[in-house]
Amino acid sequence: MTTKAAAPTESLTIKQVAEALGTDPKTLRVFLRASADYTAVGSGKRYAFTTKDVGPMKTRFTKWTKERTAAKIPATPPAE
Repeated sequence: MTTKAAAPTESLTIKQVAEALGTDPKTLRVFLRASADYTAVGSGKRYAFTTKDVGPMKTRFTKWTKERTAAKIPATPPAE
């Protein structure tokens, strides 16, 4: 009986993940540092991602972006 070997998991660079999320690497790093869900690994505090990480990350990134944008918009002053 033969078994299929699992396909190797593709490792993605921060640039590839940023492109998949529709942002730039700098903004993605700000998001990663602000989130308790992601921790840097290895020397130089690099992040390691696979293609499976992109879907859930996109959901969290979109929510974070909306919250960040909402926090920057000043409240409308009351009408006189």
